[in-house]
Amino acid sequence: MGKSLRAVLRGFGGRRKRALDPYLATRGLVDSAAPVIFDVGANVGATAQRYRALYPRAAIHCFEPYPPSFEALSEALSADSLVSLHRLALSSARGSGVLNVNRNAETNSLLPSDAHAARYWGKGLLETQSKVEVALQTLDEFCEEHSVARIDVLKLDVQGAEYSVLEGADALLTARRIGMIYAEVIIAPTYVGQRRLVDYLSLLSAKGYELFDLYNPTRRDGRLIQSDIIFVSAEVLERYERTKAARKG
Repeated sequence: MGKSLRAVLRGFGGRRKRALDPYLATRGLVDSAAPVIFDVGANVGATAQRYRALYPRAAIHCFEPYPPSFEALSEALSADSLVSLHRLALSSARGSGVLNVNRNAETNSLLPSDAHAARYWGKGLLETQSKVEVALQTLDEFCEEHSVARIDVLKLDVQGAEYSVLEGADALLTARRIGMIYAEVIIAPTYVGQRRLVDYLSLLSAKGYELFDLYNPTRRDGRLIQSDIIFVSAEVLERYERTKAARKG
């Protein structure tokens, strides 16, 4: 979840331990001065702006289906000629879907809010106030249609629907044409139909990806309820370890 939402959660008892910076970790994992970055669940552009600061020459694709957030995203990034903005949601199949618009826009999701969500996130934050129809496309189809041969960084923050995005990237993952995946994984019951951490580990391990590290863990009542996680392809991990060994030598 976004920075502003995490600030709200502190008032409800959510706690995060000081963690490593995932963006600095990215610098050590991405072997390109002009990487291709997909920001899926771009919201109003804060993550894309952080990546721009790290990589002035990066080609960044931002995906945001919620109209008010997309409007703010456009205002923030329209002057950047290396950013492409897409008002659609990535999922496991092409078509249309229903976005649940919640009290806090950062919790909007293609999945309905779980009845137990308030126990972990506070009363009302995930209360659904309206619904909006949005366009859906798979990552495989998008890359084929836009001639994207490789994604160096795939950032996923789509409120419990991250697994569906990965299901729609089967060809890319099988060929390991995605170097690094930086995903928010929600562990506590928050959305109906969200997948478990073990599901992500199983899917990505089968495709040749390794868990690199966990970032920004959120805990409540001594329980981990959410964490950002970086997964890397076997090739990226091998290159990273060779580079580290060479520096030590």
